[in-house]
Amino acid sequence: MVIRKGIAYIASALVILTLLGWAAISYAVHNILPYSPIRPHRITRTELTQHFPAQLDPGAAGLRYSQLNVTVEDSILLKGWFVFSGTGNAKGTVILLHGIASCKESMINVAAKLSRLGYNCILYDSRAHGESGGLNCTFGYYEKHDVSVFIDSARTRFPSMGPVGIYGASLGAAVAIQAMAIDHRIACGIAVSPFATMREVVYDYWKHLSRLPLPSITNASLKRSEEIAHFSVDSVRPEQAALEIDNPVLVIHGDQDSKISIRYGRRVYQNLRSPGKQWFEVGGAGHNDIESVAGETYLGTLAAFLQTNLITE
Repeated sequence: MVIRKGIAYIASALVILTLLGWAAISYAVHNILPYSPIRPHRITRTELTQHFPAQLDPGAAGLRYSQLNVTVEDSILLKGWFVFSGTGNAKGTVILLHGIASCKESMINVAAKLSRLGYNCILYDSRAHGESGGLNCTFGYYEKHDVSVFIDSARTRFPSMGPVGIYGASLGAAVAIQAMAIDHRIACGIAVSPFATMREVVYDYWKHLSRLPLPSITNASLKRSEEIAHFSVDSVRPEQAALEIDNPVLVIHGDQDSKISIRYGRRVYQNLRSPGKQWFEVGGAGHNDIESVAGETYLGTLAAFLQTNLITE
């Protein structure tokens, strides 16, 4: 009798723990996880000083620049800079897009290199990032249209800016691909470590953090994310957008990337219709060290690609 009661108590405890566990998961799926991808950490001024002490603005890096702010959707102010070519007459203008939870300051180093090569650059904080407005990040669903607004504004203010190219890293790479699919004024693009679909990359991040290979959890939380941010997750598919791109694209990916698998970069590259597409695989590189691992080859590859493809038709 005592043994039976003990077994009954244990069984009851297991049922209660199971129910509590599912209740906790249900709460997280509806109230915590949906906000994780669409409301990334917004970098603070203190963090900027820590991470980019020598480049809090382009002037600190010795670059000539002007403020370039735009308003999208009638109310969201996006803050950016127009960095001028350091060689006089510009060969063209390259839009630089940062990664998730980052900011325009992270792109100043790239802008400095491209400015020395003779290109203007546009750097801005994506919506829900840095100094820009906006509450939600939609991984390109709305952001791809923001690129076009910056092109419109820059062409009005700087009519001699020349042909337009785009460079994006990680999230910025995915946005760049989606922007090229709808705005054919972008003559060429450079996509560093792009993801193929939003659904897959969010699941990968969840699995990496939780060690729980349960796509049902991310699918349920993403459904709630869609309701909060008013967008469609399955419309955010850079690999699908690539099918609409005829202009040249250089896709760069590290073969040891544990955050965004190189197989996603390959899928984006394979879907590109452009005969001028290029693939640059960096052996031994992860997600954040591609440039340092590739060394001088990195800038040389960018320079050659832009010289050949950032031209007026």
